[in-house]
Amino acid sequence: MINSKSLKKEIFAAYLESQTEISLLKKEIEILETAKNSQILTVDDYGNDFVNRCEIHGKEFNLFIEDLKFAAEFLKNKIQEVKRVELPSFIK
Repeated sequence: MINSKSLKKEIFAAYLESQTEISLLKKEIEILETAKNSQILTVDDYGNDFVNRCEIHGKEFNLFIEDLKFAAEFLKNKIQEVKRVELPSFIK
């Protein structure tokens, strides 16, 4: 049976539901406005970024090669020093 109390409960429940939905929609609008104001990256931006990264990696690789040359020269000198060491006379 429909009476004024049950009708008030239904109306109040619908009101609360609509308030919740309104607050969710406000949050979505805020997110969309924030996204709208942010800068969108273009394909050219990605291309420029890729080129810059390649240049940096190239420089790092060249420095790595120089470090390897330095390490190889160091080891070569140490090997020469080890070859010059004589064994003690009691081992011969």
